Amino acid sequence: MINGKIKNWTFISLFLVFLFLQVTFIPQLFFDNYIPNIVLALLLAVSALDNRSINIFYAAFVTGFVLDIFSGNYFGLIIISILFTIFISSYLNYYFLKELFSYNLFLVASLAILIYNTTYIFLISIGDFGQIFFNLKQFLLIIVFQIIYTVILIYPLAHILSRKTCN
Repeated sequence: MINGKIKNWTFISLFLVFLFLQVTFIPQLFFDNYIPNIVLALLLAVSALDNRSINIFYAAFVTGFVLDIFSGNYFGLIIISILFTIFISSYLNYYFLKELFSYNLFLVASLAILIYNTTYIFLISIGDFGQIFFNLKQFLLIIVFQIIYTVILIYPLAHILSRKTCN
């Protein structure tokens, strides 16, 4: 179990910058649905560092709320997906992550992204499951893309949030 202290000012500043970038610039740089969710990667890194805190769920709710407002889809889908993902990630981190910078961090982050995308795709197409099978190849490519960038981002974000200050 990791009980590392998160530097609050670092997290808050990264959270606000990433949320701003996620809403404004990131969707303009990528085409179709291949938009990386960098705020979710930050939340996964924080849940790996402090999996006992309830504050990560408040940040996940705010993230989902803001992203839902700007998404253009049905309201509440991103909130539910992000909260469920952070809940599962915190649970898995508590039981399987004994060392922060280990192979398990990448596995938990990959599984969390898979859960996020599966939940989101399920909620979007709850009335028409035939659409899922019709677009399965595109969904799998999106999931693989998001897993790749999350695995690339999770280690540096966890390192930035957990580093100690030199006195």
